[in-house]
Amino acid sequence: MKRRQYNYEQLKKVATEVYKDRGFCTVIATALAAKVSFGRAYQTMKDNDRVHGKGALLGECCDAIKSLGCSVIGIYTYHWKTFSQTVKLLPKDKIYLISTDKHVTCVLYGKVQDWVKTNSRKRVRVVYEVTRNF
Repeated sequence: MKRRQYNYEQLKKVATEVYKDRGFCTVIATALAAKVSFGRAYQTMKDNDRVHGKGALLGECCDAIKSLGCSVIGIYTYHWKTFSQTVKLLPKDKIYLISTDKHVTCVLYGKVQDWVKTNSRKRVRVVYEVTRNF
């Protein structure tokens, strides 16, 4: 499987212009975490019951990332309250998925790969650590 690191803007452009999709935050998070193209992540998410134009559950996203050769571990702790606090507390040498209300953001080595600003006050629900096994 060909692996290449994309950024959020590249994947969003493909999602909107080529696939005419929306509600694709979990697909982009999967592509970024597993280092694959939007098309590969889209197909993997589709195989995990994601419907075109609709969002997906975080569990489906984690299953897709696992099937692409990564391991996912939940590290949620209750003292992380907002998105900005969580990003500041996370180590800068790993990959994380941060789930807020109806949204999933990928943080690659300390950099937020999403439209959500780093000073966001959104409440964090779950944080997962992704380890690439390739």
